[in-house]
Amino acid sequence: MNASAPGNNAFLKRKDFPVTARQFLLGACHGLLLLTACAHPHTDTNLIVYNAKVWTGDPANPIADSFRIESGRFVAVGNGLEKDRSAQPDTQTGYLDARGARIVPGLIDAHLHLLGGGLQLSRLNLRDVPDRAAFIAALAERATQTPKGQWIQGGRWSTESWPDPAQPTRHWIDAVTPYHPVLLSRMDGHGALANSVALKLAGIDANGPADPPGGQIERDPATGEPTGILKDAAIDLVSSRIPAPSTAQLDAALKAAMVEANRHGITGVHTMSEYYELAPIDRARDAGSLTLRVRFFISEDNWRDYIDRAKNHKNDDMLRVCGFKQYADGSLGSRTAYMHMPYSDNPPDRKDGRGLPRAFLGVDKPPQQSRYDKAWYSELDRMCEAAFVSGLSIAIHAIGDEANRVVLNKYAHWFGNHFGPPNAREQNPDGVRQVAGPFNPPDGMRLRIEHAQHLLPNEIPRFARLGVVASMQPLHKADDARYAEKAIGPVRCRTSYAFRSLLDAGAHVAFGSDWPVVSLNPFLGVHAAVTARSLDGDVFVPEQSIRLEEALTAYTVGAAYAAGDEKSLGRIAPGCCGDFVILDSDILTLPPDELSGASVKATYLGGRQVWPK
Repeated sequence: MNASAPGNNAFLKRKDFPVTARQFLLGACHGLLLLTACAHPHTDTNLIVYNAKVWTGDPANPIADSFRIESGRFVAVGNGLEKDRSAQPDTQTGYLDARGARIVPGLIDAHLHLLGGGLQLSRLNLRDVPDRAAFIAALAERATQTPKGQWIQGGRWSTESWPDPAQPTRHWIDAVTPYHPVLLSRMDGHGALANSVALKLAGIDANGPADPPGGQIERDPATGEPTGILKDAAIDLVSSRIPAPSTAQLDAALKAAMVEANRHGITGVHTMSEYYELAPIDRARDAGSLTLRVRFFISEDNWRDYIDRAKNHKNDDMLRVCGFKQYADGSLGSRTAYMHMPYSDNPPDRKDGRGLPRAFLGVDKPPQQSRYDKAWYSELDRMCEAAFVSGLSIAIHAIGDEANRVVLNKYAHWFGNHFGPPNAREQNPDGVRQVAGPFNPPDGMRLRIEHAQHLLPNEIPRFARLGVVASMQPLHKADDARYAEKAIGPVRCRTSYAFRSLLDAGAHVAFGSDWPVVSLNPFLGVHAAVTARSLDGDVFVPEQSIRLEEALTAYTVGAAYAAGDEKSLGRIAPGCCGDFVILDSDILTLPPDELSGASVKATYLGGRQVWPK
């Protein structure tokens, strides 16, 4: 993915477009402010933007033509706010004529991997290779550019659209990588391909080790030799051998990631990250170079070790540690998403396969029947209790319909006793009495399910009843549409990527990308949510499509709510942070099929321009 910004267009070269945030021209320029790209939204930013078509995201005041920012926050939103500037010149305020451009609130990506995305920008990208030969050729070329003995990383491959969709093996790549250990992630990150050099370093051969809980080492059924494909927790057996990125590499990755986000109109992100990734973000915040508002969810197996650090981290509008992220299962593409019924395309030797529930749920393998089992929930219980005591949010990755049911049951069982209204009970399918909700957790605390891709029909209204945020990535629908019906059949697909059903039920829906799994571009996600178009151009589950304004809301108001920021982010409204985006076209009037081509002219954080630079 190219992290460099495209060349400035004519709009950006006009004299009245921002060049510096502290200077303005009087007289012939009529006080128009020329803003520069600024690294940090200083609190003294004052700006009036006028002659715009503003979609505010605020139901109380949905449209406007102008707004005023003081000290980095919106203080007035309406019409004609610039008209008194000639009568009462204000030398502390800049004026920007938007020339009729469409403006929306700063977009928020509610689920990504910020440093992972930045690192991937410099790693091997196999996302768009068309077949086996191109896959091998790209890896061979990277091997010639990499010193012997160094790891080759990256990948993001998917074979689903190839003429021959067979999964790769180590035998494909061993001949072109005899001197390099290789680990290439599948598109969704829940599968990976390792070459023989990497497998040897990890001690994986025909004699072992056994599959770790929540993971699988794929093996040749005749010989027991590993094929090179690792799934979910088994990936750690190899990835743990890779040296950690240096401080300089992490700082460079963050810088590249911020540029990539800002150029797509993103001003806020919720990153699901290992704890060490917080350090470069802290450094950027302290240096005044952070150009995104970051909400950090700690993703660590030994989450207990980070409770105090999460509670005591210095939080502000730019950076806040929100809570913890954990995994309930894997992904549909890797057939590791935990499903209520077996996969439709299971191989003959695994006809009953329902995916891989993660060890975080408390057992090495699922119970024989779907029923409430204290051992099954034990580890999740402990994290729920710790989060409640500490006022931290919980974000649990659940893709399969059974994984989603399990997590909803746990939220209802545990948090309902603390946050639910008195005498309001819900009888769940397992016969366990649970408080129904809606919950009333401490201010800013949220219960989230990340992805929520495949849902049993009777679980959909529970998101609303329990107040659980469905944190979803609409571009995954376009991606997975190529093979979803093959994997789970058409009936289960009807409540997959259930944007329409969740919104109709009254659930909180937040949109993100899961970058670097797929593109960071939010307009690709908007297009997928509105049109139901797959990457192959087909239409998939159109009954779950939503309106454009609903998709924008999920990237703004919905995403802000998902991190407890609904009072300060996601809207162009008085009191909110002055984050906004100037678009190159009026997205509200574009034909649906053209939404994916929308792009950004300028991105502002706290009233200061952060893209382009």
